Amino acid sequence: MLYFIFTTGRCNLQCKYCGGSFPNYLVPWNVKYSVNDLVKFIEGDEKPIIAFYGGEPLLNPKFIVEVMERLPRAKYVIQTNGVLINNLEEKIWRRFNTVLLSIDGRRRITDYYRGTGIYDKVLEAAKYLKNIGFSGDLIARMTVSEESDIYLEVKHLLDLNLFDHIHWQ
Repeated sequence: MLYFIFTTGRCNLQCKYCGGSFPNYLVPWNVKYSVNDLVKFIEGDEKPIIAFYGGEPLLNPKFIVEVMERLPRAKYVIQTNGVLINNLEEKIWRRFNTVLLSIDGRRRITDYYRGTGIYDKVLEAAKYLKNIGFSGDLIARMTVSEESDIYLEVKHLLDLNLFDHIHWQ
């Protein structure tokens, strides 16, 4: 089974299409259950896939590491904006099966929606993962909006030769 685990509703960006953090009453900014309870819930699953999600999941790295230590048989996925890539150690990154990095295509489009300089930070994160030996699926996770030209954005990301797949919505 695939489990989406919200590590926090907080986000370190204020993208134009989502505005940043979720209100704390909708998606809590702190996990409201123990890792023990989560482990009890998942441990009977012989092939769990755990996807860390947020807000920005890398704002709660201790939680991510604790879950990964307690459920070593699981496969792991994370969707992140990539800005806080150094919040996890290299050995943790190499345990992920899939990393989705949020990038919307060309620099102009990504920076327009996500903030100045974010495009470069995401590319740095992708290169970092490759350089440390991450061998899982590296996915460019695009949000397509009014300023986007889907053909140009996808073509640009493919031409970078950094990502294994492109996912957009």
